[in-house]
Amino acid sequence: MKKAIIMLAVLLIPVMSFAVDPGGKLSKRKVSSFVSQYRNKQGVDVFELGSLGTALVKGIFSVSGANDKDAREALTMLKGLKGLTILSYEDAEPDLKNRIDGKLQKMLKGVEVLMEAKEDGETVRFYGTYNEKTGKVSDVGIFAPSDGTFIFLVGSFNLDDISKAMAK
Repeated sequence: MKKAIIMLAVLLIPVMSFAVDPGGKLSKRKVSSFVSQYRNKQGVDVFELGSLGTALVKGIFSVSGANDKDAREALTMLKGLKGLTILSYEDAEPDLKNRIDGKLQKMLKGVEVLMEAKEDGETVRFYGTYNEKTGKVSDVGIFAPSDGTFIFLVGSFNLDDISKAMAK
């Protein structure tokens, strides 16, 4: 399901353009502070990729996928990505899961819900900031409480570029 959430995040960013007024903001500092509270807890896994890591991933896509249409489209969609944090607490004890869920909901309170997807009783919410003037979505948080997963995409994503890549 985690792979499905990540793919959903990349594929559905164009749909997020329906958000009108940005609410609060997620920030790298806020998310890093939150994640650091749970980094070494039993049943909690953290994956972080900073600007150097994302540059390397983009470079690999660029070199290895020069002739691959899908790789070029993925590179276009990832152009604005500057960092990635994944917090997985699916295997944590129920008390810890509930505490993390509650604190995540508190942290996300006031942040614009860009999109909500429901499937088989599971809800995934996409949070972030949409700027109508620039047509960009920035600092996107993806929260799937039933899976015990929070994904944070640092960067600014141009909806026109993503829509063009998705249309091909």
